[in-house]
Amino acid sequence: MTQSLQRLCELQIENEKIIRKASFLELDDIIKVGALFYTVRGIAPDAQRIRACKEILKRKTGIFSNFRGFLQFAIQVKMAISPDPETYMDEVLAIYKKLTEGRILPGEIVAMTAMTIYDLSGGRDADSEIAAVREAYAKIRQKHKFLTNENDLSYIAMMVLSGEDTDRKLEEAEMLYGSLKERFRMPSDTAQSAAMVLSLSRMPAEQKVDHFISFYRALKEVKHATSKGKSMSVYAAFTDLDAPRELLVNEVGEVDDWLKHQKGYGIFSSSDVRRVMAAALVLQEHELQSAVPVHTEAATVVSQLIAEEVIFMMIMIIVISISANTTVNS
Repeated sequence: MTQSLQRLCELQIENEKIIRKASFLELDDIIKVGALFYTVRGIAPDAQRIRACKEILKRKTGIFSNFRGFLQFAIQVKMAISPDPETYMDEVLAIYKKLTEGRILPGEIVAMTAMTIYDLSGGRDADSEIAAVREAYAKIRQKHKFLTNENDLSYIAMMVLSGEDTDRKLEEAEMLYGSLKERFRMPSDTAQSAAMVLSLSRMPAEQKVDHFISFYRALKEVKHATSKGKSMSVYAAFTDLDAPRELLVNEVGEVDDWLKHQKGYGIFSSSDVRRVMAAALVLQEHELQSAVPVHTEAATVVSQLIAEEVIFMMIMIIVISISANTTVNS
């Protein structure tokens, strides 16, 4: 493992130790994703500020709010990172209320989408962004009624907020979905999520599919790939990295092996979460090393998506799914 990647991995573990002091009752996987927000920004966590944000959250939401379940700690961390936690929460709650008007059912994933919209829009022209997300969701639901649900909302928000023509992105995502289903055996919902992330890439469409499939197969061959569930979509975020596939596969494997020996990543933890985290850290390492300056707003958004929102969604969907299955089976 390179020294810079080693330092990034060690920083993630150190950040986990610090923010664990903010709450001793959170699931380890929630701690991991909270620490990741600090790792990708290169700033030190403040446990006291995170605890203060919990009190703000409790004042602004009811006990049965979708912001107070498994998602709560991640929200506290996002609030703590923001310059003004009270304003952040007010804006996110306003977006959530508008998102849930009509036929979109409220839920923790929708709460995450509200954060995604605010984080990527900066609160600018939120009403038009919300309307665009709802319209895009309706269009996808019309084509895939039994496939599309609230789990896709944040991916749709990413496409809408990418700075490019939404209809063109929707058409491309549909084409990519068909190509993935034709060329690779995978669940339909995973193919749809991967297609949405791939649509953000600047690479030609068929090259995107080739890159995604070959990258997953290479990781699978060396036993460092996630399952073919939703988490598999994380590899779509690697498409535009200017690095050889062999190097990326080797680095993901090195980080995966290293994490196995860290607290919270061993045999009793989710291997999918560990491998998504390994991918996230390698992804961030190459984002930091990128020699290509970011000039446009659209490029800035895509960079943010790769570094934060895609990974956030992957892990939170896994965690919520695991928790729901545990509740049903208990």
